[in-house]
Amino acid sequence: MAAGDVIAMTKARSMLIILVASCEQTLLALDAAGNVLDRDMADDLRLMIARSKSEIEALNKKLQPAEL
Repeated sequence: MAAGDVIAMTKARSMLIILVASCEQTLLALDAAGNVLDRDMADDLRLMIARSKSEIEALNKKLQPAEL
């Protein structure tokens, strides 16, 4: 794998980690508020977290041999 590819995937993984953390914190705030109107947003955040975690796992698998 080319060094540029590794750098691009590492940056993408880092951004996804930040996205997951942001979504999780927003979800905690919405849950704490208990606002019924925010249920759709909370559901969207849960989906975003799940998708992003899957992408992180996929990137980890691609990067693992390159990082060893």
